[in-house]
Amino acid sequence: MRKLIIFVLLLMVAFAIMYMRPVLAYGQDHPVPRNFHEYSGAMKGTVPGFVKKPTYFSSKMAQEQLLYLYHEKNVRLIISLDHCENVKKVLKRIAKKHHSFDMQHICRKIVRGKKYYERNITLFEEVANAIGNVNFYIHCRYGAHRAVTALTGGWIAKQKLTFEEAFVNAGGKKRNFRYKTSKELIGHARRYAKELMELEVKYDFKD
Repeated sequence: MRKLIIFVLLLMVAFAIMYMRPVLAYGQDHPVPRNFHEYSGAMKGTVPGFVKKPTYFSSKMAQEQLLYLYHEKNVRLIISLDHCENVKKVLKRIAKKHHSFDMQHICRKIVRGKKYYERNITLFEEVANAIGNVNFYIHCRYGAHRAVTALTGGWIAKQKLTFEEAFVNAGGKKRNFRYKTSKELIGHARRYAKELMELEVKYDFKD
């Protein structure tokens, strides 16, 4: 009789662990993406599933991180600036398993170079429309350059902030923009802030 009671207790513990596993997973197996930064529902970081070379991407880890963002951060929109097709496949896989899963996904590009400035402004304005309306996660590969630039531009467009204020909101770090290519990229957000400020001064002067 005693052995039977112990067996039943062990069985109950085993079932409890099995059912609790998904809950525990969000705290243990669903780490936040690297270079993660959050401010007022706008988040940025590495591509979900970021790993070291050569692929820079793990589908399994991407699924864990996307579920973490969905359940723990209430993210309902992913803006991919890199690895877009990889992320799209993982999201489709999750949606197949979990029918209530509802996360929107859009693919965008941000490119350095003067000829792409106007195109990048369109992205800044799109990001601005998302800020305050939906919890979203914007990523490039490393979450340090392109995602920061797009989010900085978004904050500038949304609240007419100075470049410095918007850069802080976006989780930017100056040390990540030391080289010519990255300086040229963030320069688009800096130029955008300057032009908006000059425009405001111009209209204030007319009034």
